[in-house]
Amino acid sequence: MSPAILALHITAILLSIAGQFLLKTGALSFGAIALGEVASKFWTIALNPYIWGGLALYGVSAAGYIVVLSRAPLSIAAPLISVSYIFTVVGGAVFFGEPLPPLRLVGVFLIMMGVVLVVSAK
Repeated sequence: MSPAILALHITAILLSIAGQFLLKTGALSFGAIALGEVASKFWTIALNPYIWGGLALYGVSAAGYIVVLSRAPLSIAAPLISVSYIFTVVGGAVFFGEPLPPLRLVGVFLIMMGVVLVVSAK
C-alpha cells in the first residue's frame, strides 16, 4: 500500500470514528429507545443534527474507503479498520464516561496484534 493510499485509509478510519462519536452524541440526546418506540421516535432521530453529522462523516469515510479498495488488497485494507477499536474504546471512556476494564484493553491489544500479523504477512 502506497503512503498516499495509507494516508487516505487512515483519514477514512478517523472520519468513521468521528461519525461514531457524533451518532453516539445524537443517541444520548434523546435517550434510550425501546425497539417498539423506533417508529414513534422516527422524527426525533431523523431531525437530530448529530445523527446527520455522523451519517455524513460515515458517507465521506465510505467514499474514501472505496478509493482505498480500488488500489489496495482487501485482505490488508479491511483488517486495518480494526485500528478504530483503539480510538472508539478510549474515546468511549474519555468522552462518554464508559467503563474501561482491563480485560477490554487486553482484547483491543490482541486485536491490534492480529492486525500487525495480517498486514506484515507476505
